[in-house]
Amino acid sequence: MLNDSQSNQTDNSRGLLSGLVRFLSDILKDVAASLLVVTLTFLFATAVTAGMLWYYEWPLFLSPVGGFIVLGVMLLFWYDS
Repeated sequence: MLNDSQSNQTDNSRGLLSGLVRFLSDILKDVAASLLVVTLTFLFATAVTAGMLWYYEWPLFLSPVGGFIVLGVMLLFWYDS
């Protein structure tokens, strides 16, 4: 009878640990996906801005400004539904 209660506690602790690992894995997966979207958006906006600056012969070191502007507007209106 003592062995049954010990195995039951072991199963509960394994279930709790498994649930915690699954929870942290889901959070990490969502954060990584969001970070990828933000990074790719910034890179694309910076490249487009660099192309426009090159066409108009402005200094290219200003191109990240366009990326930050687009990123700021995107993050302002971005919400998870």
